[in-house]
Amino acid sequence: MSFFNGRKAMKTEILSIDQKDEKAILKTYILDDYPKYYQQQKRPAVVICPGGGYATLARKESEPVALKMNGMGYHAFVLQYSVIFKEKPKNFEKEEELPEINPNAYFPTQIYQLRNTLALIREHAEEWNVDKDQLILLGFSAGGHLVASYLTFGKDILAENYIKPKAAVLGYARTNMAVPDWKEKFATVSGRTVTKYKYLCQFKTTEPTMEQRLAIDPYINVHKDMPPVFLWHSAKDTSVNALCAITFAQKLFETGVPVELHLFAGGVHGCALADKVSASTANHYDEGCEQWTNLLQIWLKRILVENSREKKEKEEQQGKVK
Repeated sequence: MSFFNGRKAMKTEILSIDQKDEKAILKTYILDDYPKYYQQQKRPAVVICPGGGYATLARKESEPVALKMNGMGYHAFVLQYSVIFKEKPKNFEKEEELPEINPNAYFPTQIYQLRNTLALIREHAEEWNVDKDQLILLGFSAGGHLVASYLTFGKDILAENYIKPKAAVLGYARTNMAVPDWKEKFATVSGRTVTKYKYLCQFKTTEPTMEQRLAIDPYINVHKDMPPVFLWHSAKDTSVNALCAITFAQKLFETGVPVELHLFAGGVHGCALADKVSASTANHYDEGCEQWTNLLQIWLKRILVENSREKKEKEEQQGKVK
């Protein structure tokens, strides 16, 4: 599907990403390649992994974020990876009314789906006008855990099939499984229910041991071959402790992985863009947190320019050798 008649414009498609789960799809937000706008240069692409506790997928962390990335000049793709329920739950307060369990959603299925996404984008790079060497991963909350997992122990799971992105962005992500949860997370029925089924999706049990938790811990699997990482978090997050971002950033720094961390005084968990346009409730708007996209834009420009320079120097060196 393309918007505007008369010439090619934004291309939106829904593509299957996993034959075992028809709900696992990729939504494309591919920008116009009209020469007047971009001189036919290939654009970087951002793959967005929304959060939702592996139980659902947050809408405000999907299309609004994709359109924001489009506004920065990037193609965007939203990965709707497999979650524990076959259908979207209507009410987490009533566990007896929750949908049927999705048997194809157990972790690390999502790591393979993310890899398939990167492979699909690279396969269609010419058609979609994508710079296949400048693919960026962006994850929120559980989607951030997925991205962090892909970057760390996902490399061992996928082995030679691993596709390394150029950069990664993590928003209020669970990146350190040893950091304790806030008590507020379990203060409501819905909070306890979401956590229960998140555990079921991740561990195939609702009461995982610490050993099981650490088995899928991005923090202890940080390695020096990771791409640059941008992290942001709210100090007031009562769902995912901000210590996750702080300790993960420290581990990246100590390992020699380029990292940038922004810890905002305001904001709440799940605020996504934190702007007035996409906020679903009043507390999801925060003028401070809203700045994360501006800070990201500056960071990405620097990262991608450096990558382009390194690529050019490498090509020049190879030319001299020939």
